[in-house]
Amino acid sequence: MSRKGQFSDDAVVDLATARSRLRSRAGKTSSASLKNELAEINLLLDQGFSNEARSRLSNLLSTARNDTEVLAEARLALSIALEMHGDYRMSLQAIATYEPDKAKAGLPVELALKLRVQIAIAYNYCGDHPKAISLLKSALRDVPNEQSAAAVYTALSRAYRSINEYPIARDYSERALAIYRQSGDWRGLAEAYFGIAVTDHLEARNEAALANFDQALKIIGDHPATFLLGKIYSNMAAANWWLKQPQQGIACLEKAIDYYEHSDHLLMAAAAYNNLGLNLMLVGQWDRAHEAYERALALIKQADEHDERVPMALDSLGELSMLRGDLDEAKNYLERAVALSSEGTNKWYACQTLRTMARCHIATGETDLALADAEHALRLARDIGDGHSIWETQLLLAESFLQKGDLDACAAKLSEQSEHSSDSPIVIGLSGESHRLHGLLALAKADAPAASQHFGRCVSIFELVGDRYRTGRAHLDLGRAYMLAQSHLAAEHLTRAVNIFRELGARRDLEHAEAALAEHDQTPPQQERRREAAIQLITLRLAEAVSSRTLLLRELAAVIRQETSAKRVMVVEPDEEQKQKIVIAHGYEEDEAHGIAEDLSTAKTDASRERFAKKHDAKVIKLKSTNSLPATLVISPRNAAQLSGGLPLDPLLRVVELGMDVCALRATTSTGQGVDNHDGSAGTGLLPGFIHSSPEMTRLVEEVHQIRSSDVTVLVTGESGTGKELVARAIHALSSRRDKIFVPFNCTAVPKELSESYLFGHRRGAFTGAVSDSPGVIRSASGGTLFIDEVGDLPLDVQPKLLRFLQEG
Repeated sequence: MSRKGQFSDDAVVDLATARSRLRSRAGKTSSASLKNELAEINLLLDQGFSNEARSRLSNLLSTARNDTEVLAEARLALSIALEMHGDYRMSLQAIATYEPDKAKAGLPVELALKLRVQIAIAYNYCGDHPKAISLLKSALRDVPNEQSAAAVYTALSRAYRSINEYPIARDYSERALAIYRQSGDWRGLAEAYFGIAVTDHLEARNEAALANFDQALKIIGDHPATFLLGKIYSNMAAANWWLKQPQQGIACLEKAIDYYEHSDHLLMAAAAYNNLGLNLMLVGQWDRAHEAYERALALIKQADEHDERVPMALDSLGELSMLRGDLDEAKNYLERAVALSSEGTNKWYACQTLRTMARCHIATGETDLALADAEHALRLARDIGDGHSIWETQLLLAESFLQKGDLDACAAKLSEQSEHSSDSPIVIGLSGESHRLHGLLALAKADAPAASQHFGRCVSIFELVGDRYRTGRAHLDLGRAYMLAQSHLAAEHLTRAVNIFRELGARRDLEHAEAALAEHDQTPPQQERRREAAIQLITLRLAEAVSSRTLLLRELAAVIRQETSAKRVMVVEPDEEQKQKIVIAHGYEEDEAHGIAEDLSTAKTDASRERFAKKHDAKVIKLKSTNSLPATLVISPRNAAQLSGGLPLDPLLRVVELGMDVCALRATTSTGQGVDNHDGSAGTGLLPGFIHSSPEMTRLVEEVHQIRSSDVTVLVTGESGTGKELVARAIHALSSRRDKIFVPFNCTAVPKELSESYLFGHRRGAFTGAVSDSPGVIRSASGGTLFIDEVGDLPLDVQPKLLRFLQEG
């Protein structure tokens, strides 16, 4: 309006023009403001505040719909945020639109590469590992420079870890590390060290894993990386658990919890609390364990009251209540856990809760219910294909049969167990449970000498893994066996059981131990066993301890303590600095044991060792191994270095030395660190049918070894006659499918019009000459290996069907 109160043409508002100006103004401000918003969101992700990041990303995606670059970066951040919460399908959906190359056209090269890497990672988490690897290999061919390849290498390492190809995974992590060292990218360096450490852990190289995790921590320093720090400490706890170092594991879990609780990752915090409870229960801190389990349950319910992890927290609380002797409370927890897990889709959780419920039924004497739950758990374990779960459940069935009085069924179930040679705490712990049941079965058959050897092995095993409750139970069982076989040894073990159960607050077990100790004086000892039979049992006990060098040496010390008049027994071995470290010491105070180990470290000559032996009234015996470091056995007093009856220790010591060799060779084999033979002719033994010495063929052989354990489709390229089928047969011969059929199919060997029928099968009468049904070569190769040669000669209409089969199976 003009000053005179009249409208002028200039005063008329053109709405179209106004909207255009507003959009123009918004466009000018959004480029900077949206970038700033993205930077703040990425910082939130680093700090672990992924929920807030997702909320702000929702607004940003709406605001940035006209800015293709910001929109792509926002979707990338959203995918990462969803991945951090375990929403893998949604993580893939967030960026799936960028999978076609045309969708990334016009984006900066580095951003397009990040999208390709994240899409591959999402596919990997969704279980499509071959596609993830294929996408990453394709991205690697298109990287603009070496620096950009580092992120691809890190992602490839993650993908190959997912299919258990640890040597390949390590190689890619080390390549990424080499690049990040040149650029000084702290995040890339930390991720690379983390990848190497996880690979170390998966290959059971846990000392190396801890060193690499620690290196990642140093690199992160004060940088904001809450989520990554939580993951590092959680994995360090797992490595410490494998090293039988629960106290260090507890410290790591407490740090992981602190990081997770200062972020939005409640379920990660809950998992860490549950693992903390397991470690605390192991070392006997049951009150703290109960608090940790309760906190885990509260966090899970806070995140999602119907989450499938609720039954696991209830199961943990039920197990702890059962060990304490609160059987009614345990049943309450476990009934809820079983009901909830049976409604869910996670069969492992259902199997675990049923096993714990079966143990509770054994404790209450409800044997039929225990058998029913254990049978149900065994069916689930077999469905899952989890060997450890099957083993544990079969032991539970054996115990149920034993309690029912069916000794033959118990013995039959125990005889089904195969030998396990792993050094993992799970396998060693289950081995201890197996020996406990063998001992109880021997007692039931009135064979106290055999029972005492089984229970003695249990003591060594559960002391090794640091399990206070099961150590106490093993001492109680051993004391009961000694009451019948060697009464003068029973009181020591029964007293230890009483002290352990009193410390733990295990009321029912404490009552049993106190009753056994009170009965001890009134129980007349049985006739002494024959020494020949005793030597056989001891030799067998030592020979069966070769799953772990530490366990073997602990068993030696335990046998000498139990079978000789020695008051003190110690085994030491050299550490990295060639100082003597204590493996096990019986009868020594801690300070005294360390002092003796230090004295022994300085005794380098025969004369100095003799002076050491006189000073400490000890017999010093060197245990030599061809393939590993020696160990030293110290027995005091020195005249006690013989078995009762004057039998020498030498035969048992030779068994232990051979066992040390076996442990060393097994460790070498498990880590793939065999002795290299650089003679070119040695290549003849690496793969059947291969005679080679050239670097190219050696690399081919190495690649075959790398993929031999993976259930993936393999593309073998080469001209006709160069040996593609030979390579395929070598892969089959080295794989887990080697006992199944190998089916070669040459696409040029059949008429083109019959190719589809030969591959996929046909019904009788489908064409002239089809006199019977045929499953086709694909079905014929089920469970084995199918080699399809000259694929390019297939008819064009058949090739897509074959490719679909190869992609989806």
